[in-house]
Amino acid sequence: IKDKLFFSLGYEKLEGANTFSTQAIGDGPFQVSQAELDRIVAAAQNVYSYDPGFIPTSFDNTDEKIFAKIDWNISNDHRLALSYDYNDGFNIVRSDGDSDEFEFSNHLYERGAELHSVVGALYSDWNDKLSTEVRVGYLDLDNRQQSVGGNQFGEMQIRSANGATVYIGGDDSRQSNDLNYTLLDLGARASYDIGNHSLLFGAERKELDIFNLFIQHSQTEIRFNSIADFEAGIASQIEYNNAPSQNPNDAAADWGYAINTLYAQDDIQVTDKLDVVAGLRYDWYTSSDVPTENPDFTADYGFSNSQNFDGEGLLQPRLGFTYDAADNVQLRGGVGRYSGGNPNVWLSNNYSSNNITQVGDRLRDRTNGIDLFSLVYTNAESGVPNGPGWAVPQVMVDNVATGQGRNFEINYIDPDFKIPSDWKFALGGTWTPDLTDNASWLFQADVLYSQSENTAVIKRGDLVDTGQTRTIDVPLGNGSTGQVTIPVFDSPLMDSFTLTNSDLSNEAFVASLGASAKFDNGLALTLGYAYSDAKDVQPMTSSVAFSNYNNRAYVNPQEEVLSTSNYNIKHRITGSVRYRNDFILDNYDTGINLFFQATDGRPYSRVYQPDGNNNPGDPGLFDFYAFTPFLSNGGNILLPGTERNQFTGPWWKKADLKITQDLPGLRDGDRAQVFVVIDNFTNFIDSDWGVLRSPSFPRTLVAGQPQSLNFDASVYEVRFGASYDF
Repeated sequence: IKDKLFFSLGYEKLEGANTFSTQAIGDGPFQVSQAELDRIVAAAQNVYSYDPGFIPTSFDNTDEKIFAKIDWNISNDHRLALSYDYNDGFNIVRSDGDSDEFEFSNHLYERGAELHSVVGALYSDWNDKLSTEVRVGYLDLDNRQQSVGGNQFGEMQIRSANGATVYIGGDDSRQSNDLNYTLLDLGARASYDIGNHSLLFGAERKELDIFNLFIQHSQTEIRFNSIADFEAGIASQIEYNNAPSQNPNDAAADWGYAINTLYAQDDIQVTDKLDVVAGLRYDWYTSSDVPTENPDFTADYGFSNSQNFDGEGLLQPRLGFTYDAADNVQLRGGVGRYSGGNPNVWLSNNYSSNNITQVGDRLRDRTNGIDLFSLVYTNAESGVPNGPGWAVPQVMVDNVATGQGRNFEINYIDPDFKIPSDWKFALGGTWTPDLTDNASWLFQADVLYSQSENTAVIKRGDLVDTGQTRTIDVPLGNGSTGQVTIPVFDSPLMDSFTLTNSDLSNEAFVASLGASAKFDNGLALTLGYAYSDAKDVQPMTSSVAFSNYNNRAYVNPQEEVLSTSNYNIKHRITGSVRYRNDFILDNYDTGINLFFQATDGRPYSRVYQPDGNNNPGDPGLFDFYAFTPFLSNGGNILLPGTERNQFTGPWWKKADLKITQDLPGLRDGDRAQVFVVIDNFTNFIDSDWGVLRSPSFPRTLVAGQPQSLNFDASVYEVRFGASYDF
């Protein structure tokens, strides 16, 4: 309806592919040979009646989007807008793809999500000074993580002769993994102009209802010390977790909370050249859902694990300015306190890992092994063998059902936990000089410093420093050994992990310079440089408390030490060259776009990893473990004289190329375009160029271990396409 009602619709679908390399195949250190893989496939089929799949090289992926919007001009002063978004897509990704790991295709998993979102907003101008906005939004997300080969068969890990780990079956972290949440978003704000002040007031409420199912090993995880043991059915360890009812959904974290916000802001035009914005924001949490109380924990610790964020709040003042120092020079800056996104998975851990609704069990015999075919099995699905991989040992099911199994560490929120935040200080400037008649120029410079407050970290809640130490000899990788002295802990309480605050503050300094020029002949150039120095107490890389705690380098696992962040890229250079001109067809441009970057390597630590298998060089580690509980699950002990993330990987240099050609359409005013994109054009020119190597997760490197090739980033990809605008 002209000038009254408008609508728009959009549809988009992408069909592509994820590609994979097989770095672990070979005969070198930490690798597996093709002959060994053939033996594993034969044993999987003949001994366990399971087909592990193939050597993965690529899998299809897809992404589909639908968008719809209606705008209704109710009157000259009021407008209503309604929008709907739908998105469903997935990628096939690896779970264990380090340089010393090999996964058959069934062990990869689909990472996908289906999203529905509806938003309505009413905009009103009450007079020439007062305007308001009222917004209501609803979002529903169903997040999927499903093994390619399904979850009927559990995960098996087989060690090769050279130390690589081969994975078959469904990945242990996807056997019971489902995240669904809904978000109700309510907001209202009003702006009022008076003199040289533009005032803004608002209130918001975001209500989240979360269903998070995450149970590792619900179909079992079985480990073998060798291919021969795998062929003989002799396991070194079996893990199993589930709800006591044997229904995984009963162990899901089903909970919710709301974030409430009030804010006010004043935008002051102090002079024609100076504009100042001052604001104040207050967020607070409300929730009636608490983790299930574990009475044994309460008896041990003297307080309940049923903690949540209810009532916690954060006041966030902010101040910013822009100053026109000259006609072509602008300065800008600000200071403020900010609270980042909410890591719901860290909170969910405390609802699901309570050792009441989820219980685990472990069978382990590193000396003689476990004869899998001597066990009695249950819980097999219809139509599959009632044996290892397909089913669960009856003794483990009984232990989980009665709550008497070997539980994981209970997760809890520190009763004194405070909302983490960051103080940010920024200063920058823009200069647009009139250097030449045939081009427009732009130069920019910015610095940003941030310091955290109440930094979130994961620590063991049960460890007590005994005041004793132990010194161990560790290989340094150059034929010599060094000594590391580590503290000895006792664990008098129930094993636990706690989400708590650090006494230290994360900090980061970033400085950047940029220049660009756009010429009348269709040529455009950009060049930028960024320097970053970011430090953190813990990298907090993972969704599980155990992984957050262990997947880092340290001397004392309970230490709070500020070190270079896993995510820091110290030097980054970027640039682009773009040229558009109609030198092929009159009035229809040809475009050449070249983007290039050179980035410093990713930080990493040099470590020693005791594995507890009494290997040569690790004498008496079982005795060592008995006095050092944190090492019973591995560890990444910093080499003598080194710090966490002290080292950096090699630089990565690459360029991408896009060529476009505009074409006439079928009607006047229509335009068409064909294009070709070469991602990593450098590698397209020479296979030795554009290659990225870095230490594998968790950014640690053991003596003698090579840096991993990031295959996805190190190959070129060519895409062709066309578009038509009408």
